[in-house]
Amino acid sequence: MKDNFKRFLTFSKSERIAIITILTVVVMLLTAKCLLISNPPKRTAYFHNLDSIVESRQSQIDSLLRLDSIKKVERKAAYKKSKRSNTSWKSGEGSKKAFKEQRQKDTTHYQPFKGKTIPIVDINSSDTTLLKELPDIGSSFARRIVEYRGKLGGYVEKEQLLEVYGMDSTRFGKIENYVVVDSVFVPVRLRVNHDSFKVLNRHPYLDYEDVKKIVNHREQKGLIINWLQLKSIICDSVDARLERYVIFE
Repeated sequence: MKDNFKRFLTFSKSERIAIITILTVVVMLLTAKCLLISNPPKRTAYFHNLDSIVESRQSQIDSLLRLDSIKKVERKAAYKKSKRSNTSWKSGEGSKKAFKEQRQKDTTHYQPFKGKTIPIVDINSSDTTLLKELPDIGSSFARRIVEYRGKLGGYVEKEQLLEVYGMDSTRFGKIENYVVVDSVFVPVRLRVNHDSFKVLNRHPYLDYEDVKKIVNHREQKGLIINWLQLKSIICDSVDARLERYVIFE
């Protein structure tokens, strides 16, 4: 009986390892449970932050709704004002006269032409609508003036309008006194040492061969430092106005 009890309490090596492993796991689980009980997760902070986010979001929505409501009121007021203006316009010649006077005040300056007033137009800032008020300038010419302005980078003198397709000296003579170039205007400039072949080739004062010479010089001899050097690379007969469209940085 004694031998049987002793044999019962005797374990093999593998059995001892298994028992120790099980006891270790049990101890670890009990320890983790105690830690969780003594230091519960701070769920209240999480819910507090979530509530703050929801409250902030709701506040933003309320602000947007108030702003939309204000804008609706403003639109209604503007519509009523516009309707009153249209009614007064139809009411008589006095209103028409007042409208014409206000229109003239809104334009910088006017000059007479064959019994009607023509605005003085800055050709670098005017859109096609204003350009069409010039003598003999319709939709096509107004569009060409704007398109050529984009290719140039802006007009540096009004005589450049003669370069617009279809513009002759007769037509230019009719509008010459009504177009100006702001004295402080600075055109969009080409970066001679950095712009690509394609960008340089788009400018009206540079042709394909000119750009080829510029790019070859940049690649083989280095940067171009000034206008005189650029002229010697291209040719001395290059349009002198090109100088105002280039920089050598």
